[in-house]
Amino acid sequence: MKNASSGSSSKEQFTIHSGVAKEYGNDRYYRQNEQRDRWLAEHKHNEMIEKSLAHVSKFSYDPVDYVRFLVKEPFKEPPRQEFQALLPERLMAAEKRYRRPITQQWGFMVALTLCAAFFPYLVTFVLVAVLLSAVGFLQYKTFQDRTRVLNKIERDTRLEIETKMQAQEAAIDEQRRLHETAEEDRVSFYVRLMNGDEPAVVLTLDQFMPQISLPFPLDLDINLYGRIFAIDVWLPPKALIPSERSSLTEAGRIQYEKKDSLEINKQYAELCAGLLMQVACTLFSRIPSVDRVYVHGMSKDAKQDECLMTMQLDRSRLEKVQRSSTALLALQGLAAVYECDEFLKLMPVERLQPEEWADLDIKSIRTLRVKIFKWAVPGMRNKIVEDN
Repeated sequence: MKNASSGSSSKEQFTIHSGVAKEYGNDRYYRQNEQRDRWLAEHKHNEMIEKSLAHVSKFSYDPVDYVRFLVKEPFKEPPRQEFQALLPERLMAAEKRYRRPITQQWGFMVALTLCAAFFPYLVTFVLVAVLLSAVGFLQYKTFQDRTRVLNKIERDTRLEIETKMQAQEAAIDEQRRLHETAEEDRVSFYVRLMNGDEPAVVLTLDQFMPQISLPFPLDLDINLYGRIFAIDVWLPPKALIPSERSSLTEAGRIQYEKKDSLEINKQYAELCAGLLMQVACTLFSRIPSVDRVYVHGMSKDAKQDECLMTMQLDRSRLEKVQRSSTALLALQGLAAVYECDEFLKLMPVERLQPEEWADLDIKSIRTLRVKIFKWAVPGMRNKIVEDN
């Protein structure tokens, strides 16, 4: 009996330990899967940051054909509502109100005639004659009233239909007038824009410059006078470049590899070049009257503002480098001014100033501040490397 009891107890303990181990194993399995999912999400986020930064260097020059906007759009006539159906509807409704009393009157007259036929007495004939006269007079008055009401309804309805049609045509004429006015203003705006009218140029810049798609906010200071533009592009800090790249092991674990200074500096120089080309391409694409543009890449990292890249270009030079594979190669084709040390770190340079503004009163130069914040990449994982 003692051996049987001890065997049963050992079996129960084994079952309990097995259940606990199984529960622990399942919990550990799910926690490991959750951890791998977090590593995968973190790696994908890091890759997205790298791709979005590299995408800035992919610029495109696609000038807008404003000539096609100079053709006025014809006014599309709206469908007109038909009001003629109101007349038969109202006449039928009015006539329907008289149908029952007239039918009752005819029925009463038939009944009186049958009474005279079935009861051929003098008193009956006299009584029937009096009642038929009364009912006939009542029916006559009913027909008169119906004719009067129908005539009035027809007259009022025709007047209402005419009024509604006139109001509808007046509303359509007003829509046509507003459309013509809007088209004239639109065409006039594009004519002024193509001729370099300053208010039209400023309005276009204020509309389209903030639409440049970047993975971080960017500020622009645009100075313009006539057909010459000078733009200060306030570059983001170099700390924006991730100092490490991530990868996944075969087990799904994330691991980081530190970038060297040379790679970070090269990536930052490419990013700065991409920003300058993006701004220049947008300006030349949207402003047909521009002759020459001076673009400066300005940095606020130092104690005082520094220019890290500067270039002067016109439309013909931009067209020659529009097929460059990267923005940095495009800047080299445009003979942009920038200097790097042995680690490819950008050094301060002198800004190229518009020669056309040498004797110009600074008060006559129009200045426009534009903030680009199309979308941003949150949560950038980055360790700032001070010696870059």
